[in-house]
Amino acid sequence: MRGAAPANEAQAAALALSDTLIAELKTADTIVIGAPMYNFGIPSTLKAWFDYVLRTGVTFRYTEAGPVGLLEGKHAIVIESRGGYYSEGATSALDSQEPHLKTLLSFMGIKDVTFIRAEKLGFGSEARQQALDGARTQLEQLITENQYMRAA
Repeated sequence: MRGAAPANEAQAAALALSDTLIAELKTADTIVIGAPMYNFGIPSTLKAWFDYVLRTGVTFRYTEAGPVGLLEGKHAIVIESRGGYYSEGATSALDSQEPHLKTLLSFMGIKDVTFIRAEKLGFGSEARQQALDGARTQLEQLITENQYMRAA
């Protein structure tokens, strides 16, 4: 996936998967990502997905002025779940999830990103239900307010 021809079947399969995932991204107007927080960051499976779709010359390119994303004009909705509370206060410094996702998406040119957070899921059943209800309300508002989200 780094510009050379695949040297074996495993590399050819990885390239084919990468091509498929990138084709999905290119045809999408809106990308929806579910991202639970694992150990203050993103799950390894989501990181692996980014490893397949971040490809030089395909989803980004390098220029003398720095990297340029090639998937501009798309919107991403990232639904995050977190056991703790990391969007404000002292624990916000521990959040390696949201900043990392912003960086990865922006690197591909996807800068219009909406984050929906379900936080405090580990604070007991009442806090968990409030967090889930709040996230659902935010999603409903997003769908209602934005034409691009309306189903055909």
